[in-house]
Amino acid sequence: MSEYLITLKLGEERVDVTTSTPFVVMLRDLFYEGDWTLMKEDLKQKEELIKEVEKCEKLEKIVRLDETVYDPIVFSELKEWMKEEGISVEDFNHVSLNGLYDLALEYADKNSYETAYDVIKFMLEIDRNYAPAYELMGSLLIEEGKVEEGIRYLDRAIEIDPWLVQAYASLGEAYYNLGEFDKAIQYWERELEYSPDDKLTYFMLAETYRKVNRKDLAIDVLERLLKRDPSNIVASYQLSQLYRESGNEEKAVFYERKILELTPRYPSEIEIWARVHFKYGEYGRAREVLERFAESSPVNVGLRLLLVIPYVKLGMLDHAREILEDFKQRNVWYYYGKKELFEEFLSEEERRVCGIS
Repeated sequence: MSEYLITLKLGEERVDVTTSTPFVVMLRDLFYEGDWTLMKEDLKQKEELIKEVEKCEKLEKIVRLDETVYDPIVFSELKEWMKEEGISVEDFNHVSLNGLYDLALEYADKNSYETAYDVIKFMLEIDRNYAPAYELMGSLLIEEGKVEEGIRYLDRAIEIDPWLVQAYASLGEAYYNLGEFDKAIQYWERELEYSPDDKLTYFMLAETYRKVNRKDLAIDVLERLLKRDPSNIVASYQLSQLYRESGNEEKAVFYERKILELTPRYPSEIEIWARVHFKYGEYGRAREVLERFAESSPVNVGLRLLLVIPYVKLGMLDHAREILEDFKQRNVWYYYGKKELFEEFLSEEERRVCGIS
């Protein structure tokens, strides 16, 4: 039971803070999304708890009651307190499970899987048909390598809620890792029906179609993506490769030239964008964009190394040598990682004069 900690004076009134006070605030936040009214409705038969709630309402008029009152959450302690106070799952008629879902994710992110499972199981005690709990349990089990058990939970999630997009994504990944590519395709296609803007899924799906020797369908998937995101450089680049592999050089060149008209939006697009510009001799524009990105993203040191090629081609050999020397001294692994790029776009003489061995 709760123990007295301190008395706070609120004007003419005194409020006793007890060991239950942090748990009451925690319960409100985790189960009722901060709503005292719904919490009081569910616990109205528990007089002592209602008194604690009313004290918290008075306190909140002068101080903010949030996670700083109770962090960190130790779920086992919360359950033990609830047991002592006589709170059971049968009392929860107006709860939201969003807070518990986020708590389970937080434990999983810290690799505390057993506690995450405990939270999920508690959610399912409250609501046996809460589909996100099955989805989360399935996804975590798969992360731990318990694939078949995880798939059963994910199947249950979409049985309850066919619109639960994340479950389709996780099922696709699970079957892909099992080498069951046809099933992976089935689930990823379903995912895109419900969430057509999930760009990563288009790429995963295209790669899987390639694995089952259906380049035509891989092309279709990436062209679907470009209809939704015409400026997607990675999709255009992969399409150029697929068309070239399929013997359609005209289409391959079309998508390469499309990239020449675009400007990269993300660091992940820069290298393939640069490759296409190097291929077509667009060294001036490549230099301009690469310099801008290198300046705005100094932590992405590999961008500077890409500048070696346009610098050499534009006769700026001192700039190229300076970058290369710096990488040889401090980031030699980046240097060796780009040797293939230098060999592809620089002649033997160009490599020699700027010190690439």
